[in-house]
Amino acid sequence: MLNGLKLLRFNCVRVKIRMMHKLLGLALTLSLLASGCTQKSEPVTISPPTADFTANPQQGLAPLTVAFTNLSTGDITYHHWNFGDGHFSTLSHPNHTYTAPGKYTVSLAVMGAGGSDVETKIEYITVHTGVINWEEAASYIGQTKVVRGKIVGTHYAATTRGKPTFLDFHKPYQRHFKCVIWGRDRQKFIEKFPPNPETYFLNKRVQVTGLIEEYPEGSGIPEIILTDPSQIKVIEE
Repeated sequence: MLNGLKLLRFNCVRVKIRMMHKLLGLALTLSLLASGCTQKSEPVTISPPTADFTANPQQGLAPLTVAFTNLSTGDITYHHWNFGDGHFSTLSHPNHTYTAPGKYTVSLAVMGAGGSDVETKIEYITVHTGVINWEEAASYIGQTKVVRGKIVGTHYAATTRGKPTFLDFHKPYQRHFKCVIWGRDRQKFIEKFPPNPETYFLNKRVQVTGLIEEYPEGSGIPEIILTDPSQIKVIEE
C-alpha cells in the first residue's frame, strides 16, 4: 500500500513537471512572437544623385554641334537636359546643334530613388556669327569673333617664359594680329595637330574663334589666346 502511494505521488510530480515545461514553452513562444511583432526594420537610406556635365566644343560658329557628356553620379533613373534654346533631351549623353548665335545657359536635371539634383551652367555655350578678316581684328578688341586668315609664320619660343607658340598672319609679325598657344596647353595641340602646331598650320588658311585681346596693354595690337584645339581649324590648304 505504501509503495502504491509513493508511485502515485511520483506520477503526479511527473505530470506537474510536464505541465510546467509546456507552460514555459508556450510563454517563450508568445514572447518571441511579441518581440517579432514590435521589432521595427532599419530604414534603407539611398543618397540622392549629383548632377554634373561637360560639353565639347563650348564655342564656335553657327551651326554649332555640341557633344554633351554626362558626369553625374549616384543612382539615376531619369535625365532631363535643357539646352537653353527651347530644345530638350532625356538621353544620357546627347548631341545638340545650335543654329543661332548667342550665349546659352545649359542645365541637367537627374532623378533617382534617393531624390534629384540639377546642375546649371550660365552662358555655357557661345555661338558666334560674323566672320572677320584678320586685318579687321584691331577694331574688335574685347570682343569674341571668328577670324579668318593665312598663317604665314610660326615660332615655338621654347626658351621664353611660358614657352609660347606664335601663329602669325603677317610678316613681319610685330604690330599685327597673331594667335598664341601657351606652353601649358601646347600638348593638346600637338595631339590634335601632329607633329606640332608650328608645322601643321604653316601656310594654311585657318578660322580662329576666340576673344580678341590687346597686347601690350594700350598698344592696340590684337591677339587671340588659344587654349583648346576646337578654337582653330583649317579651311583651306
